[in-house]
Amino acid sequence: MRVQAAPRILAVAALCAAALVTLVVSEGVARASGEEALLPMEAVDPRALLQGHYVQLSLAQRLESGARCPQIEGDAEWIAFNRDEGRVLRFAGGARSRDGAQQIAPVLVKGTFTCSEPASGVDGNPGTPGSVWLDIGLDRFYINQTDAVRIERILREQRPGEETRAFAIVSIARDGRARLKGLVVDGERLELNWF
Repeated sequence: MRVQAAPRILAVAALCAAALVTLVVSEGVARASGEEALLPMEAVDPRALLQGHYVQLSLAQRLESGARCPQIEGDAEWIAFNRDEGRVLRFAGGARSRDGAQQIAPVLVKGTFTCSEPASGVDGNPGTPGSVWLDIGLDRFYINQTDAVRIERILREQRPGEETRAFAIVSIARDGRARLKGLVVDGERLELNWF
């Protein structure tokens, strides 16, 4: 007796659909249960900023005046942040272990960073502050085309030293993993909605 192919195909398709729904629901629960925080966003290379309905994220922060890049033996696997008013996270340093990062600042995220030292000015020109680029596993945000173009324009208009107009909303789980919940652009909250 031979089993028909159609029922087997339908069974596999149903199993795949159930697995996908389970994944979406579990990610939604993880986002909702984490500690919410904001990370400032800066513009990236304009050719890469807008890719279809995706906004390319650049989670970068300027170092405080006079601050230098942190010195770490080996690569940092944990990033430590201080929280200022309004739930905005400010880079404090990094460490190879969670315990090491805990000694730097209270909010911990699993990830790496790249730091550029401040440049001193020459011939009366002011120097440039150092910058830190964060890699916490978040690199793009899906949104409708109209909002994506508006966000692109706002990020391009944003100048160093001005008040930040765009933030990534992240949910930080107990294990230190950051998940993107949405964006805040000019005070408007734009969230990921799966349903």
